[in-house]
Amino acid sequence: MYRFIMIATTLCVLALTSAIGFAATEAPGDLKLGPPEGIKTTKTIVAFSHAKHDAAKIDCASCHHTWDGTSDIQSCATPGCHDQSGKKGATAFYTAFHAKKSDKSCLGCHKIVKKRDGKPVPVSCKSCHPK
Repeated sequence: MYRFIMIATTLCVLALTSAIGFAATEAPGDLKLGPPEGIKTTKTIVAFSHAKHDAAKIDCASCHHTWDGTSDIQSCATPGCHDQSGKKGATAFYTAFHAKKSDKSCLGCHKIVKKRDGKPVPVSCKSCHPK
């Protein structure tokens, strides 16, 4: 009987902490994606809609790939994440959004979704960076 109570208690605690962690993760509304301080870009800032991505049931960790599921989610421009200038390298700000063969970048994910599902997702420069 003691063993049953311990297992039931553990399961209840796990369920409660999972629900609390999930409820605490609320995506902000629409926002502008811009480079970290000190990095210059040649294209316009990108308008981003969390609502569209939430509606598509995209998991937060798909983009925020270092997120542990409980802590505050950081932006790509956070120091130590994608805060390097240039177009090459895993920590380059450009790479976070434009890596064509990565499902963790905007462009890479959009290319996968367009090819797999035929959905009209943005894949051209001007579709994300309007003049």
